[in-house]
Amino acid sequence: MSKATDDVLAIENGFWANTNDPRYYADHLAEDGVTVIEPMGFIEKSVAIEAAKFGEPFTNVELTDIIVREVAPDVVVLAYHGRGEREGKPAYEGSIGSVYVKRDGRWQAVLAAHQPWKPQE
Repeated sequence: MSKATDDVLAIENGFWANTNDPRYYADHLAEDGVTVIEPMGFIEKSVAIEAAKFGEPFTNVELTDIIVREVAPDVVVLAYHGRGEREGKPAYEGSIGSVYVKRDGRWQAVLAAHQPWKPQE
């Protein structure tokens, strides 16, 4: 992997660990970014920041089947299966795709899409 892909993967991991930190979302989501998570739908930056005030961080996070590629200068795409736990709730398991761009020297998420994933046992 390159420095760019390593940096983006670290930020992506941070979203799992910092779901209760509005500042993390403010720092790492692009102003024009959007996340798609059903059944919530399209989530823009301001909504994500507000939701983070009430979020619970994940524990026992596992990112598997990771594909990360710099597809153009300052554009990285990331796809993986993610799993995380929250106390007293079923584990979250999703297939996730994210796109990051480097603006003003900083990597920012411009698109993330989540869909349910059930690993085969």
